[in-house]
Amino acid sequence: MPPASGRRRLPPAERREEILKAAADLIASSGFRGVPLEAFAAACGMTKAGMLHHFPSKEALLVAVLERRDELDLTTIAGTLEPARDPASARALMTAFVERNLTQRPILQLYAVLAAEALDPDHPARAYFQQRLHEGRALLEHYLLAWHPRPDLAAVELFSFLDGLQLHWLGDPDIDFLAQWELFADRFFRDG
Repeated sequence: MPPASGRRRLPPAERREEILKAAADLIASSGFRGVPLEAFAAACGMTKAGMLHHFPSKEALLVAVLERRDELDLTTIAGTLEPARDPASARALMTAFVERNLTQRPILQLYAVLAAEALDPDHPARAYFQQRLHEGRALLEHYLLAWHPRPDLAAVELFSFLDGLQLHWLGDPDIDFLAQWELFADRFFRDG
């Protein structure tokens, strides 16, 4: 039976996962700056001191949330991440990624909120988002767009389209995301 305070003991790995999930949900709904560390702790039935035992600061928690999401994404696609040989195989890989993201609306919202907040040079996730964008473009150029005559420009265009469509879809869930994606992909993945 759990203690009267609602706190319960969990193995460290389980507690960490619980904290990261609760933090991702709170950040997605309220933004990073809108949630005090105590609220993250309360969402897991912990004290602030208990939370600080697992993450030494609110900023460390934020980075851990972002890194965990990246880790989950990579685990999901790692077995299939081979360079696309042509536009058709690139489109199939990207469509699978788009379909997967559509099942993760709270995570897309989390990233949209944090990416906007991280435009502030003082935001603790600024370096994370800059590095992620740089590495993401490099991955697209190498794995998805090597067939394209200008993979560097195509990577920016692809990211820009998806980021913009995601923002519109988050604001208006009636938008048919897949139909919009297919319309864009018909043009984008033509032979270079």
